[in-house]
Amino acid sequence: MANIDRDTTLQTLLEYFWLRPETAAWRASDFRVLESIDFRGPMLDLGCGDGAFSFMLAGGRYSVDYDFSSMTTDRDQFFENTDIYNHFDPAKAVNVIAQPARYKIAVGFDHKRALLDKAMLTGLYERTVEGDANEPLAFPDGSFATVYSNILYWIEEFPTTLREIRRVLQPGGECILQVPSNRLRDFSFYQRLFVQTGDPKWEWLKLIDRGRSDNIKNCLTQENWSSEFERAGFRVISCTPYLSRLVLEAWDIGLRPISPFLIEMTNELSLETRRDIKRRWVASLLPMISPLLSMPSDENGFFLFRLAR
Repeated sequence: MANIDRDTTLQTLLEYFWLRPETAAWRASDFRVLESIDFRGPMLDLGCGDGAFSFMLAGGRYSVDYDFSSMTTDRDQFFENTDIYNHFDPAKAVNVIAQPARYKIAVGFDHKRALLDKAMLTGLYERTVEGDANEPLAFPDGSFATVYSNILYWIEEFPTTLREIRRVLQPGGECILQVPSNRLRDFSFYQRLFVQTGDPKWEWLKLIDRGRSDNIKNCLTQENWSSEFERAGFRVISCTPYLSRLVLEAWDIGLRPISPFLIEMTNELSLETRRDIKRRWVASLLPMISPLLSMPSDENGFFLFRLAR
């Protein structure tokens, strides 16, 4: 992969996640740690979601009039702990792509059909496959030169999934995984102030967490992750800690609690007005988020592992 222009990347991410700038900051951190990785094809994107991250990582860019909030529906369900971004309104899927990706990914795999339908809008994937990563993967042995995934920590029986990933990799293939450290829950205000202490005055943080941190199944030390990978038959090529505590604590709250109202307001605007506000919004955020990403940190919440079959 060619080196990524970090300023351009951050702007691209902010244009897509403009109403959730904390997510853009997280994703920009992901980009930076992945910028030197060579994703050889054929490739499996395991847990691709709506494809936006991999699409932008591949140099793609969405139209200024399309972003993560453009096709949300049933926004009131946000307060019932429903993920409103899983919804898909095909009538709104117009003028989606401004710049195509530089390469193709053979397969995008996810368990949500609506997200896969969104992913196909990008033109990045040759095909998508709906399935559960907890179950055996529906691909022949040795199908892929690269498997990329950032969902391993949501998977109930991840050692089984690791063995399946190894099976579908070609000899000499690589697996690129982004996984959380054992410190991740310490960076959640809800986990640190309420779950770990039981102090009732912090119980209101449930309204912000909305079950996210409780659903994270696997947070391990670097040594324990390495042991799990080796037990599954991989060789660890490298491990890079990243995602600073500062970025993760900003992400933990951010604009998330009020995002449904922001989405509702902005989607009621004319395209011209929405476009103008979005342009000024992104321009204002860039000089605030860019230095945040460059600040050194001894406390990181994630690891990037490169594994060889």
